[in-house]
Amino acid sequence: MRRPFLALLSVLSLYAEITMAQTPDELLNLFTPKAAITQREADSIRSEYSRKHHACESRQDSFPLSIGKLLRLSGYLQIRYQNYQEPAKYSGFDVRRARLDFQGDFSTRWGYRLLIDFFGATGTAPTGGALFSPVLMDALISFKPFDFLKITAGQFLVPFSQESLTPDRSLETVDRSQVVSALVARKGDISNGLVDSIGNQNGRDIGLMVNGSLIRFENRFLADYYLALVNGAGINTLDNNQSMDLGGRLVFHPFKIFDIGASYYNGFDIFTSSPNKNQKRSRLGTEFMLNYKLLAIKGEWIRGKEGNSNPIVHQGWYLQGSYFLWPKYLQCVFRYDTYNPNTVQSKDLETSTYYILGFNYFFNDWTKLQMDYSWRTENPGIRNNLFTVQLQIVF
Repeated sequence: MRRPFLALLSVLSLYAEITMAQTPDELLNLFTPKAAITQREADSIRSEYSRKHHACESRQDSFPLSIGKLLRLSGYLQIRYQNYQEPAKYSGFDVRRARLDFQGDFSTRWGYRLLIDFFGATGTAPTGGALFSPVLMDALISFKPFDFLKITAGQFLVPFSQESLTPDRSLETVDRSQVVSALVARKGDISNGLVDSIGNQNGRDIGLMVNGSLIRFENRFLADYYLALVNGAGINTLDNNQSMDLGGRLVFHPFKIFDIGASYYNGFDIFTSSPNKNQKRSRLGTEFMLNYKLLAIKGEWIRGKEGNSNPIVHQGWYLQGSYFLWPKYLQCVFRYDTYNPNTVQSKDLETSTYYILGFNYFFNDWTKLQMDYSWRTENPGIRNNLFTVQLQIVF
């Protein structure tokens, strides 16, 4: 009678200790001395639990929201503060971007994307493209039968310039370079006329694009190509002339850490100065990118022409380097950025040069704080330095 009673008492005692334990470690510490499991088994259980726990936390940090392959919803929000040195410009806060990105796949070959910005610009582009808020950024259907062939139809980023094709949320500086803002259908410095003739179209247009990856080597491809036929009139609008525009980009990856490429664009546009006449618009660009451990270096040169006779020729380039001072958390960025909106005029009177020093602090995988200071040399001696802070959250 005594042995069953002692056994029952032991079971009740163990049960009480288990119910009081708060973590798996505490439970394992209870079982191991009682020879329920060996120390080796306990260590193995701890290791597996730790791995799964970290994986779960990682998924929670990425804010996943999806319905299988049919829908993957993501987005990001950017809050910005700008402080201008120039008295004529007002400093203050604004909501830079607030976007929702809907993507999905109906099979291994068919997919779609809808990208909406709820703080898009309002008004009309210089050549007729509608700009309103909220604005539809991307609206496309894609078909990918092979690695070397993907066909995309709809509204998408024109395949020109590595920086223009970089998502806004992934930029290492708050703003894009002058030459990309001015010559790739993006918003430049309006006060200095650094705006593409097509106006601010966020680098996008409507049309058909084919692209793919070529020459597989050691689990990677050595080249990517892009070729697009677009209206040339910008987003959310019909073509404004009888001609289609052609854009293309070719990028080589000779090494895992190094890319080099070139872009070309040719078409026609209607300028506000002559709304009844088609004017030629062409672009040529080169690019490179080096990523080695904590260091990244990249640069671009772009040249553009506008008009039929006596065309305006404008060009610029930038060189940017970045380095993680604290891996995964603190990144330092420096960029030399120069642009001439009219090379026919005196270079000293037209060229503007920016020296940008920035720091990016990554709180985690989805929250980033960016701080940039831009020293600006502009004509005629405008003191227009700019300090910008931007907080971004991605989900």
